[in-house]
Amino acid sequence: MSLDSMSPERIGDTGVLRWPGTWRVYVATRSEEIRADAERALTMRDEAGQLVSVGEGIGTHLARAESYARGRHGLRRWLTGHAIEGAWSNVNSATVMLYGVLPTAELCGRVAEVVAIGRAYLPSDDPRLVQLQARLAAGDLGEDDRPLMQSVLRAAYTAQALETGRVRSFRNLLLGGIVMLSLIVLGVVLVGAIWPNSVPMCGNQSVVPAQGLLPAQICPTGGLRPGHGDVPLVALVGILGAALSAATSLSTRSELSTRYSLAVVQNLLKAPAGVATAVLGLLILNSGFVPGFSGLSSQPAILVWAMAFGYGQQIVTRFVDQRADTLLSAASPLTPSGRGTRAA
Repeated sequence: MSLDSMSPERIGDTGVLRWPGTWRVYVATRSEEIRADAERALTMRDEAGQLVSVGEGIGTHLARAESYARGRHGLRRWLTGHAIEGAWSNVNSATVMLYGVLPTAELCGRVAEVVAIGRAYLPSDDPRLVQLQARLAAGDLGEDDRPLMQSVLRAAYTAQALETGRVRSFRNLLLGGIVMLSLIVLGVVLVGAIWPNSVPMCGNQSVVPAQGLLPAQICPTGGLRPGHGDVPLVALVGILGAALSAATSLSTRSELSTRYSLAVVQNLLKAPAGVATAVLGLLILNSGFVPGFSGLSSQPAILVWAMAFGYGQQIVTRFVDQRADTLLSAASPLTPSGRGTRAA
């Protein structure tokens, strides 16, 4: 019995994965594995003729998953996760249905796999998971455990979808924050470039003319009065500090395996945040708000402080990084549920 004949939506072998995305490869590979297991299981079972509807359901789900994996999807579907969630939802549904047709011996051999998936996404006190673990520990598994295994799988996949949905929503929230913050800092830089006196970046130095000691200004571009390039230069140096901070965090971060990655958007956020902290930091230092600080007395000092403030954006963005780590831990199958790492 071939699943290809049961699913009119089945895409032919000429449907090459033409669009980028590692998830497409995973979906296509997993679909072929399920298809092969289902065809073998339906052939082996004596009552295969009574399971035609199950085979059709598996074939339909796999065809839809492959359709999502092989199709091109725009920005809107990328933001909503329509393609990824649609593909994996169908793969997971086909997997649950596969456990309904596996031979009893093979079914019992896969109990440990089902328990591992359940532990990854379900609370440790989930009654279905507890019952299945007890059956596995007793070694008394049989045909009657098939519905229980399917129930655990179905619940685990549902919980996984909820956790990955939180990661996707947080990613979109970060993207929105990056756009808003970038527009704000761009506006500040443009204002400073057009009207230099409106965003003062210059510090005070001391000069000794013939008549005595007098204070004078020193600006980021080296001039003695505010110039059009002061704020843009401070912004550029702030981005440099933020880039150093991002490079440092990359050397210590180990992102967990999930359907969505947050590393790129986390690092993108650091650039406008570095500009904001650099400009605000110099304004605070020049305002005399910091007790005991005598001012910025040279151009190198101004630029070094700007880079330090750009690097210091990590103090603000680390809260974003902590939230991202919590969500990724909750969505990753490598993090057992119920150990205080799951997202609230």
